[in-house]
Amino acid sequence: MSGNPLKLKIAYLYPDILHGFCDSANVEAFVRRSNWRDIDVKVTEIYANDKISSAKFDFYYIGGSNSNKLEIANKFLKQNEDELRIASMASVPMLAVNSGYQLFGRSWQLNNRIKTEGLGLLNVDSVASKNYHEGYITGTCGFLKNRTVVGYENHGILTYLGEDAGHFLMLKTGLGNNGKDKTEGARIKNTIGTYIISPLLAQNPHLCDFFIATALRIKYKCRVPLTRLVDDIEWYSHNYVLDMK
Repeated sequence: MSGNPLKLKIAYLYPDILHGFCDSANVEAFVRRSNWRDIDVKVTEIYANDKISSAKFDFYYIGGSNSNKLEIANKFLKQNEDELRIASMASVPMLAVNSGYQLFGRSWQLNNRIKTEGLGLLNVDSVASKNYHEGYITGTCGFLKNRTVVGYENHGILTYLGEDAGHFLMLKTGLGNNGKDKTEGARIKNTIGTYIISPLLAQNPHLCDFFIATALRIKYKCRVPLTRLVDDIEWYSHNYVLDMK
């Protein structure tokens, strides 16, 4: 480190319960791209019954798992509902992947289980699908000036956006939320949910930098320019998915 005073704190929500797919890779990408710019990042793993203070963290990440873990994770999320809502409404960036996306929504209903109330940070409702949505996915992202975001989706859930819900991506390829409305994920302020399970932040360095820059801006209340990095490997991976579409 060069003595740069910039510091960020990540809350990694329930990695012992929700730890599927490429969740740790997403957190690692945020840390590495910050560290390469001499931004110090501390990752705090939040476990069962831990109390969250909305003023303590600058970025929140929650990942995915199989369906039988959702009720357990939902119980602990509910214990921190007020603090998480304060952070979301204050525009602190949050990324919810796969099961985390469902948990951040208004409700989810899997297989023959009863409808369960989620956190409601995202205005979406999720229900079980008869089929799996799986494959490479590409779309344009409005808050990234319509640049392309790529990845791999794998989910057996249909998610429906409320009338006033914003989407994460407008699809070019892939099935997305429910295979009908041509959108993927959801967004309110800087809280984003998605079904892209591949290392989203590693394959999309511009998206990772959005979260880093936003976390710095919200924390320090000013725009902090990010040093440009050499992203040849990241863009090779990104373009590989584009070629596979």
